[in-house]
Amino acid sequence: MTPRRQEVEANPLASWRHGGSIRHFRAVLWLGVAAGIFFRVHHLGGESLWFDEGYTAWMVSHSSAEIIRLIRADTAPPLYYLLLHGWTQIFGRSEIALRSLSTVFSILTLLIAIGIARRMLRNPAAVAAAVWVMSLSYLLIWFAREARAYALMGFLGVAAFDCLQRHLARRDRRWLIPVPILLAAAMYTHNMMAPYVLGLLLAWVVLPSEHSMRRKIGEITLVTGIAALLYLPWAAVGLPDQMQMIRHSFWMDPLKAVDLPAAIAALAGVKSFWSWTGILDRLHLHTFNGIVPMCILGCFLAGSAFVSIFAQTGPRRRDAIGLLIAAIFPPVFVAICSVIWTPVFGVKLFLPSATLLPIFFLLPLGMPLPRAGLRIAWCGASILLLLTALTFYGYYQEIMKEDWRSIARYVSDLPPGRRLIIFIANDGRLAFDYYYHYRPEDEATGVPSDFFDLNPPRTMRRAMDQQDFDPLRARIAGGNYDQIVLVLAHESWADPSHLTRGLLLGRWQLAGQIQIRDLAVERYDRSPP
Repeated sequence: MTPRRQEVEANPLASWRHGGSIRHFRAVLWLGVAAGIFFRVHHLGGESLWFDEGYTAWMVSHSSAEIIRLIRADTAPPLYYLLLHGWTQIFGRSEIALRSLSTVFSILTLLIAIGIARRMLRNPAAVAAAVWVMSLSYLLIWFAREARAYALMGFLGVAAFDCLQRHLARRDRRWLIPVPILLAAAMYTHNMMAPYVLGLLLAWVVLPSEHSMRRKIGEITLVTGIAALLYLPWAAVGLPDQMQMIRHSFWMDPLKAVDLPAAIAALAGVKSFWSWTGILDRLHLHTFNGIVPMCILGCFLAGSAFVSIFAQTGPRRRDAIGLLIAAIFPPVFVAICSVIWTPVFGVKLFLPSATLLPIFFLLPLGMPLPRAGLRIAWCGASILLLLTALTFYGYYQEIMKEDWRSIARYVSDLPPGRRLIIFIANDGRLAFDYYYHYRPEDEATGVPSDFFDLNPPRTMRRAMDQQDFDPLRARIAGGNYDQIVLVLAHESWADPSHLTRGLLLGRWQLAGQIQIRDLAVERYDRSPP
């Protein structure tokens, strides 16, 4: 082994301090960071708030104490809403203000990930490649531009792993202090952060360090105890109700065999879109709707994982295994829970993995492989970068939020009269109310009842049989309305048998309708006698 190779192996950061080419890789790296920041902030308020963001806008309009009371009828703890409430007190409640907190957390996650990539990859070109994958990851960009808690989940999971790595590299305990705070904050952000807490503790045991195993176990016990103590108030007061709701009223579909592999590909930055398969087809690289490139990607990811773990020894192998546990354990654990308990699997729950997995899959680029092996690794990494860029293109071409702004404008332009506005699902009213200015003659409700009929209101309520419509029948019968406006969102889940339409078509005449993206509005006038 050459002296230069020995130096790099002994000091992972040594390769950042030699040669003019290093400056070029640094420039490429920071260009990737700049691109990632730009795509996270560009046109941030251009699209309407969508269904879930409407719930966020409504929730953060209340006081902190009221948020804690209301959130017990939802499926997530209150930390994100409390932070966003304080944020909106400073910056207002525009679309940009509501989304920008997620943008800040996503940018911070990207910056923290640079340090993790440098420690793990030990190669400036590989670090630059990892940064570009994370900068163009459609999942990270998507949820950086959404007023939901997922970007905060990503930040807390990655920050906890970063602090753990820094702690294990030192003799003192200064980097141990933030870990229990970050873990408790993660649990106060979303219940699905529990697998990330467990995964981090497992990675703690595996990751290399001069710390003895006895010290590790002692510190794990201490950190777990402090985090549990901090989380205890919510575990006692809010968690039981939320777990009951998740068990009996959650909306996730049953897990299919392809869901976990597809999620891993998405977390690595790749998802098949029609638009990018069309590009490949125009280049005469016929892809059968993305099957060929996805198979190539799968081979690369599997081969990369094998090389990352089995082509290394000692601390480098333990580094790879620890990173893999932290990144892959949560989605696998949730997939198992979705099979044996209740469906709760959704790729948006795994934003920390969307940052850590690209680093893991690019580990061969920083390994002392033979020249032929490095060429194969770089070829695979180039495919990953290409497919990530194509996915990014497809995301911008095809993914659009629900346009509640236009829906509210359409209803505002309807002929005046005594009007009942009915929402399916009933919590769609929150996004509509963000844009609509009610007239004195307007009334609103939902199925199976108005969102605000319960106190605290419950999300994710379904109309499944005729008894669910008794309140609506009574209201229509006694309301003397000139028109009924039916606002439809997520109808396939909230009213799968279209019972609301059946109720209206008996005595009311369909007078107009419009469909905007995934939303629809139907206007009904009273049928002539």
